Amino acid sequence: MGQFQPLYLFQSELADFGLPDVDSQPNILSLVEASSSLIDEYCGRTDGDGNGSLVYTTYSQRMILPEGRNVFRTMFRPLVGLTPTLANQLSLSGQNYYTGFTPNSVQAPPYDQIALSPIVGCSGRYGYSRRGSQQVYPDLNYGANILQIASFFGGPPQFTPIDISMIDVDPITGEIWVPAGLYLSQYTEVFIQYNSGFDPRDMPKSIKHACAALCKNFLSRGGGTTGMKSFSVWRVSGQFTDDMIDPTVERLLRPFATVLAY
Repeated sequence: MGQFQPLYLFQSELADFGLPDVDSQPNILSLVEASSSLIDEYCGRTDGDGNGSLVYTTYSQRMILPEGRNVFRTMFRPLVGLTPTLANQLSLSGQNYYTGFTPNSVQAPPYDQIALSPIVGCSGRYGYSRRGSQQVYPDLNYGANILQIASFFGGPPQFTPIDISMIDVDPITGEIWVPAGLYLSQYTEVFIQYNSGFDPRDMPKSIKHACAALCKNFLSRGGGTTGMKSFSVWRVSGQFTDDMIDPTVERLLRPFATVLAY
């Protein structure tokens, strides 16, 4: 992704959201970029390397499946299937559109509501269970099999590919259903790569309003000074919240925020 940062407001939209143009405020696009970056950070879309965004992004996630279940939820939503043609269009546009996502190529199962699976790749592996725990696929309570026997004598478990075309996806909730593995045993851990985010050319209006509000907060604090607590000019004084993201901006971004736990 290369430290990509989109602009959630384009230059042609500044007046529509009550912001000055480039002629009257030369650094306004820089403030839009800073506000966009702050939104991605607040919404938990940026990882430790500065990658990730609310716009189309490829994420990698590793999860332990609950015992007896082969269903889990992705961390980021909504899930989207992105074609190579779309990737080329965004990359060649010359705009702040492209995040370097990996295009999808596998059709979704026929019972899904989407045509293209948002999953780029998926693999799973079997772990060692505690005494009294079962490693059997929950829909087939069959009993001991070769994998159960081998788990007592084998080395570290290896990841094996999972057929993407057999994976059921709910793009809104991020719920993923994976099929059974070898010998109908349930996977203990899965590693999944998937695409998530919104179209950078048509972002939700709440995100655009939040970006505009942040720009106004920047401008009210000396055109970008973030540490100002108060000011006084010709008997006119004012105070600001400690955080640039005030309660109004928080409410606008609440539907898009993801809580990350490390």
